[in-house]
Amino acid sequence: MTLLTQILERPLDPGYAAASERRTGIGGPASRGTRGWLVATAAAVIGFLLVASALTLRPGGTTASREKQQLIEQVHSRQAHGDEQAAAVEQLRAQITASRAAAIGGSAAALTDELGRLSLTTGDVAVQGPGMTVTLEDAPSAAAGPGQPRTGDTAQEGRVTSTDLQTVVNGLWQAGAEAIAVNGQRLTARSAIRFAGQAILVDYRPLSPPYVITAIGDQRGLPAAFAQTVGGSYLTALRDNYQIPSSTTTDAQLVVPHSPTLGIDRAAPAAVPSSTSPTPDPKVTP
Repeated sequence: MTLLTQILERPLDPGYAAASERRTGIGGPASRGTRGWLVATAAAVIGFLLVASALTLRPGGTTASREKQQLIEQVHSRQAHGDEQAAAVEQLRAQITASRAAAIGGSAAALTDELGRLSLTTGDVAVQGPGMTVTLEDAPSAAAGPGQPRTGDTAQEGRVTSTDLQTVVNGLWQAGAEAIAVNGQRLTARSAIRFAGQAILVDYRPLSPPYVITAIGDQRGLPAAFAQTVGGSYLTALRDNYQIPSSTTTDAQLVVPHSPTLGIDRAAPAAVPSSTSPTPDPKVTP
């Protein structure tokens, strides 16, 4: 206890006090306690250097994230450029229509009817009429992720793929559909439905669920005919095996837009075919 009391009462070693008395006794300067200030200054300098080094060496982002951001910016830029080109095509299309109407006049009704029929067939004009709509959505348990679904990853099995849309669309064509669009994108002989990363593309346009397939055709006969095709059976298998929800509805008046990807050298909008021209039943009108 005596030792503890001495330490508490006199924490400074007596030798330090004796040394200070000897230094002042021979005329030397007394201790001014600058060591604490030196230690504090050195600690501050070292801390500043450590912080500056950490900020300098910290990466501004991984290479993958930077490349992803650059790709996103490129996609947005090219989509905006594509929209501008599509608007220019529409203007040229209108000019061609006016020039052709002025050149043909009313003396070539058969030629006008043929141009109208070809415009409907090639998807160069919007059409309307009765038909059916098929809607597909990803399963509630599906998780978005990179790569092609249904390759062994259970979390991706419920995602709709490009193959699913291709099979359903082919079934509608087989059932007698006269014009088809997927999420507003008109399908023609030049159209492609493909899978790229996490998105389904139709004519290089990314689509997002739900996927709505609009088909113009016989309102009463088209659903029954589609159910008997491979596409109808495939739609049922998607629902039973992967819990991908789907629905089909009919409507007396559906609209399928024209294809924006056709070149301006293709057939432009023409007058509605006359009643004397043979047209399939049900009729579709531009």
